[in-house]
Amino acid sequence: MHFPISMMSMKERLHPAPRWVSVVAGVGFLITLLPVLGWYVRRAMDGSDEPLGVIALVAAVVLGALGVCGGGPNRIQLHPCRLLLGALVLGVIQNSDLVRYPLAIAMLAVAVISLSVSMKRGKAGLVALLVLSMPVMASLDFYAGYPLRVVAAEISHGLLTVAGIEVERAGVMLIDGGRLVGIDPPCAGIRMLWTASFVAAFLAARMRLGWTQTVGLMSLAVVCVVIGNGVRAALVFLPESGRVEWPESLHSAVGLVVHGGVLAALFGLASRLDARGMQDTQVRPLPWSRRAAVVVVAMLLVLGGSRVVGRHPPKAVVEGEVQWPATLDGIPLVPLQLGPMEVRFARSFPGQIARFQWGDGEVIMRRTDRATRMMHPSGDCLRAAGYRVESEPVFLDGDGRWWGASTARRDGRQWDVHERYVGSAGEASLDASAWYWKAVLHPEDGPWTATTVLMPASGSVAVLGKR
Repeated sequence: MHFPISMMSMKERLHPAPRWVSVVAGVGFLITLLPVLGWYVRRAMDGSDEPLGVIALVAAVVLGALGVCGGGPNRIQLHPCRLLLGALVLGVIQNSDLVRYPLAIAMLAVAVISLSVSMKRGKAGLVALLVLSMPVMASLDFYAGYPLRVVAAEISHGLLTVAGIEVERAGVMLIDGGRLVGIDPPCAGIRMLWTASFVAAFLAARMRLGWTQTVGLMSLAVVCVVIGNGVRAALVFLPESGRVEWPESLHSAVGLVVHGGVLAALFGLASRLDARGMQDTQVRPLPWSRRAAVVVVAMLLVLGGSRVVGRHPPKAVVEGEVQWPATLDGIPLVPLQLGPMEVRFARSFPGQIARFQWGDGEVIMRRTDRATRMMHPSGDCLRAAGYRVESEPVFLDGDGRWWGASTARRDGRQWDVHERYVGSAGEASLDASAWYWKAVLHPEDGPWTATTVLMPASGSVAVLGKR
């Protein structure tokens, strides 16, 4: 006899599957995900990305375990047949190479988990925590870092103008009396965005908010972060421009105060949403057919997106194809062989890579003719190599060129790292995210060359802009 999907769901609730069936389904699902779990552990431990996602994963597991072990109408129920079907689909996708990226498969796994469990309220927050557990901080900074910093600079420009301080915005920096002032170091806004999103997801799961309320709270978190980041940038402008003097430690204090204000606003908003949600005790979840349609569409988008991202085969590195410069600021560039890590990276890099000795420092050049995620900031590679990397204010060399700046420390040694991305017309970007969006919007400006200069922090005989 054929039962509609809704009737099947009712039968599952009235006659739950034996516990051993759920155990088998869970084990089978984990076995299918072993390659993805291995990738997750490697990404969390190799230093190339900030391991903040582990916090979200632990929170999701703890709250999920409380939901499984708890009683009452909000107890989490597992549908083993759906989980096994999802495991089968994921296995087919992995073996057929339909999706090339582990992150996409991990997101599909989250969709399967969402469809395989049911609870009256709070599932949206758990799903959001699982999404936030992905190691995506580096990618988030690469894609969203520049737009977020542009918005922060525009907000700070407006606030300073209202306060009677005449400034102009130039990209992510402000011009004060003809002088460029950096106000928002890379990653600062992204960390605040992730933290606020995590708090919003945790509150949604803990307060058992519905899907609409959770989406609303997460959206408000983004709005609060954007506004807070602009306020922080306006405050940081004052000492950076020399208009006021305060200790360096106050820079971090300003960030913490603004961050705390954003989180306090989120707690207040979550309480209001929770109070409104409690007035409606009859929670009507989406019918299974509609939920299935939503998830299937999401899967198709992920599959299609991964295919689009990988549709261009990368060019091999061809020696002699690029005429690299012989000197940098009058100091010879002595060609060096690529290291093992660089050789592996070069195999898939859509362009050319070269490494040089430059005095007692080192220069790495990368050239590409397209917008690509692989033109990532050098800090990602340095972190993967065990360095502790910290952002520094932008650097103006003796020739009037601006560079993105950072410091890298390991084994008691410190290196000054300067980086810039230059197009064929000579227009420069100071970070990878800014370069990426310029390359996307103006592909005719290519090819682009990323120059990374690493110098000992003290006693270097090579100085940028000094000939």
